[in-house]
Amino acid sequence: MRTIGKELSKMKKQTRSQARDAAFTQVFQMSLHEDDMDVILDELLQARPECEANLGYITEIIDGVKTHKEELEQLISNHLKPGWTISRISKVSLSIMKLAIFEMKYLDDVPPKVAINEAVELAKRYGDDGDPTFVNGLLGSVFKSLS
Repeated sequence: MRTIGKELSKMKKQTRSQARDAAFTQVFQMSLHEDDMDVILDELLQARPECEANLGYITEIIDGVKTHKEELEQLISNHLKPGWTISRISKVSLSIMKLAIFEMKYLDDVPPKVAINEAVELAKRYGDDGDPTFVNGLLGSVFKSLS
């Protein structure tokens, strides 16, 4: 038992932002190909064992985005500028926005402004130059419509 305790204490504690980052990578992976959820989570835990502590949250995000995919995409489509279609949005930005909208709409423990800020940070990390501004603007519009 002591060995397990020592190993757990050596593990770096994962923040909610890091868990959100991990959830994003899985949502993005689902956008490329619909893998079995167990396979997705096994691969995540092999690559990032620290995710074990936040597996409930990560799973909730992955399941929620998958379950509400059409609704989330419709909300995004409804807030695009005239002439834009959802197919024009990069898979990175689309995955980030689906995650953030799911959090804003369905997770009571994530304030909408935090979901938006975290989405912008993900867009800075994974997207192209214009993605953070685009994600921020669209999510701000969605937030106003949900309020």
